Amino acid sequence: MVKDIVKDETILSTPCEKATIEDMPIVQDLLDTAESMEDVAGLAANQIGETKCVAIYLTDKDELKPVFNPRLVKALYPVKMEEECFSVDGAHKITRYERATIAYEEPVDGKLVARKREFHGRESQILQHVIDHCKGKVI
Repeated sequence: MVKDIVKDETILSTPCEKATIEDMPIVQDLLDTAESMEDVAGLAANQIGETKCVAIYLTDKDELKPVFNPRLVKALYPVKMEEECFSVDGAHKITRYERATIAYEEPVDGKLVARKREFHGRESQILQHVIDHCKGKVI
């Protein structure tokens, strides 16, 4: 279901609860909402009013992929940049990392499977952005 984008800083600044496979319907809402918008690179559940640690991100193959409970494990090569967010007006200066090792869970055959992978470039930036959302950090 397409949901409205949340701009309420009280909701956005609250850390999200750990997600389980039962939160899979949130992924569909994230995908439906993203597909109704233009230029979506990532979207976290709290941006559509859900307080679970679930997000989607745009892969280098231009596919929206879900991640559950993502966390930054290692970060290398800081880069200062400007970033925009659907929940916050305007561009904001922020430091992101060119390379980031992310631990997360992904849905496979009805259960969540733990993964850890190094991301770089645009994927790294997008994942860092949605992780911040999950932690209740607003740019």
